[in-house]
Formats: sequence, C-alpha cells, structure tokens
Amino acid sequence: MRYVVALASAWIALTAARCAAENQTQTPRPNILLVVADDMGYGDATAFWKNTELETPVLDEIARRGIRLTQFRVNPLCSPTRSSLMTGQYSLENGMWRGANDANIPADGKEKRENIRRFKDDLVLLPQLLKAAGYATGIFGKWHLGNDESNLPNARGFDEFLGFIGGSHAYWLGRNSKIFRNNKPFDATGRHTTDLFADGAIEFIKANKDRSFFCYVPFNAVHGPLRNAERNTDSGKPEWLAKYEKLAVAQPRRDYCAVMSHADARVGDILKTLRDLGLESNTLVIYLSDNGGILHTYPSNNGPLRGGKGDTYEGGIRVPAVMQWPGMIPPNSVSHESAVHFDVFTTILTAAGIPVPAKNGAFPVHGVNLLPLLRNPNNERLPDRYLFWDLYGDVAAVHGKWKMVGQISNHHGKFDKAVEDAERAKFELYDLEKDLGETTDVADKFPVIYSDLKTRHLQWLRQFAR
Repeated sequence: MRYVVALASAWIALTAARCAAENQTQTPRPNILLVVADDMGYGDATAFWKNTELETPVLDEIARRGIRLTQFRVNPLCSPTRSSLMTGQYSLENGMWRGANDANIPADGKEKRENIRRFKDDLVLLPQLLKAAGYATGIFGKWHLGNDESNLPNARGFDEFLGFIGGSHAYWLGRNSKIFRNNKPFDATGRHTTDLFADGAIEFIKANKDRSFFCYVPFNAVHGPLRNAERNTDSGKPEWLAKYEKLAVAQPRRDYCAVMSHADARVGDILKTLRDLGLESNTLVIYLSDNGGILHTYPSNNGPLRGGKGDTYEGGIRVPAVMQWPGMIPPNSVSHESAVHFDVFTTILTAAGIPVPAKNGAFPVHGVNLLPLLRNPNNERLPDRYLFWDLYGDVAAVHGKWKMVGQISNHHGKFDKAVEDAERAKFELYDLEKDLGETTDVADKFPVIYSDLKTRHLQWLRQFAR
C-alpha cells in the first residue's frame, strides 16, 4: 500500500509542477463553485418542471444566466454519485458501489467484511489535484465518502472542512450533533445546517478572494430527517414554513419545500458574495442534485419521470443540473445532450488548466470535457457513448435515445453473482424520445438494440467480478 500511495503522491507532484509551468503565462485560473443538493428530484426545480409548488428562483436564475442541462444523469444514491464527481469514474471502479461503510475498516485498508465500500488507495481525488495546482480548497456540508483517517476530507485534498462525515444529519444542531471542522468536533448548537454550510462557504470565499479556489457545497438539503407520517417535527425554518403555508401547501410537503427553498436561497447568498467581490465573471458555477427524489418516504417530485432514489429508472438518475460562467456560457442556453456525473471531474480540471489523467488508479477516467458544449450549446455535440449503471441489482444502460433498465437480485457487491443473474435476466427497453416516462417496454420490438445494450452492459459488469 505504501508503494501505491507513494506513486499517487508522485503523480500529484508531477501534475502540480506541470500546471505551474503551464499557468505562468496564462490568465488567472477560474474559481469553481460546486453545489450539490441532496435527494432533490427533477420535478423539485421550476426550471425543469413547471407543475410544482416548490420554488427554486436561484437555480432558475443560474439557468437563465447560463445553461440548463435536461439530460444530466447521476447514480441513484448519494455516495456513488459523489465518488464519481470526485474521481471521474464509475462508482464500481473507485470502490464506492454503494454508500461508504468503512467505519470498522482500519486505515491500512485490510478487509474485515466482504462487501467493503471505500475509496481504493491508489485514487487521486479532484480536490487533491486542484490543491496541488495551487487552488484553495474547501468543503462545507455532507462528505459521505469515508470516515477512516485516510479518507477524511482534509486527507483527500481539502484545506477547509466544515460539515459531517456520514450520510445524513439533523438540520437543527444541538450538543450531540456530529459536526466537524477540520477533523475536530465543532459546536454549532442552535444553528441550522443549511445556514452553517452556506456561511462557511461565504467565509471561505472571502478569505480566498485573491487566489483561485474550489468551493464545494454539498448541502444535506433535502435529505431526511424531514416531517413525515412517523415524524411530527419540522426541519424547515419558521419563515420558510410560513411561506409555503401561505401558498396552501399541506404537510409533510410543506416542510420538504421549506428545506429545499431555504437551501436554494442560500446559494443565492453565495452568488451575491461572488458578485460583491468582483469574482462572478471568473467563476464556473455548477449546481445539481446527487440523485432523484425519494417517493416512498418523503413527498418528493420527479416530474414526468418514473421512479426515484434507488431506482435506475429516470426518476432515480436524471436530475436538475445548471451551470453558469459569464462570458463563457451563453445565457438562456439549453442542452439536451446526455451528460453525467463523472463529466464534472473532467470539466473542472480542464477549466482549471490541469491535465486530465487518462487513468485514476487501475481504471480509466471516463469524464468528457463539457466546456465546448457549454460555450456553444447550439452546435456542439457530446461524443457518442454507452453509459452504464448498477446499484446492487438495479441496472441500466443508455445509448442515445435508447435505455435498457431492470433489476436482478441484490448481489451485495458480489459481482460474479451479479453477472450470472444479469445473463439470465430479461430487462426492459425504452425509447426515451417517445416515452420519457418509461411506460412501454419495446425490447421485443427492437431485439437488435436490446441485445446490443445488454451485451455491452454485461461486458462492463464483468470487469468487477471476482
């Protein structure tokens, strides 16, 4: 393991030196603001779905000032999506095929359970590459990418960390809250997590206004705990609850809307800070959700899409995504190109003038640079590619307008079993241009297309079989 870590460190150092040399004659590198909402459905953003009472004026404004990506897909679960953002890879490649479960795994990486889920030791994460190239790096919110000491935020390239390590946290903070600042417990009693994280991001931007920075704001909004049938307590702030009460939104949807609108408004405060400091024109802003909304526990809205969080139907993997960069992205742009989570990794590195590695650890970096598309959305097209998903038995493959989707038994990370089950399974096929809601299975009508998608998905899945 020491050899692997040494190789990764040497690679970071080499990349940093190369970047420094290349940037001596270039204009200042752009700042990066990456905002990730948690469990925000496609229909929970008014820029994407008008038939909703949930108002997201800041997300809508970013879309007007930049671009709205109507076919942006992620993994259907928190950790896998975040791992793809950070590595440029499929989550099955980087080790985070489901949520991180490394609490009982020592720092040397020796397995104590069969279904280990943690970053592989030879990976280099996005903040590590940015930091090596001279960026100030900060994360404010939910990490959920490991809690062994080698995978905490500060060990993975972040100069500043204010947030929580696991997958969820109560919004109203008390003495027993598990909030940390740079690996040390942080007392934020009486605060609301959304305000704590937004204020931390604003403080970080102000402190680094004279250098390039990467500010990552993964809110826990609108993840539970929220009001529901079993929980008679609100997570939203009173003023936001009052707003939706006036709009006649009933509970528990009212609490859900209050929490999401609050987070959206605080993104607006972060953007105002950029404007006030004269930084907006040199900042790439990316705002997206980590997966689709939950339908079985909370009153999310995935608009016209089938399914939700945990599913590989579109409601689980297609999410609202908007970007702005004044002078680079034309305002009021819309793209229907098929973009995905790991494209963010490549796009950010390219924008920062940092060489994109061909591989990250043992597997390739798959992300496509979206900048040409962002600059010229009317004429640019993304490369023709096949995209694949597996979430412990929920599978999908997308190529153009065609989508194969279905389920096998939960393989618990035993991918040899997954391959055997997938070989025998009969999946569904949909033409998303004609059937966005995935209602009419056309696998029997288009057997050649179905066979092509299934064959390629099996080839992809076999890479991970033991």
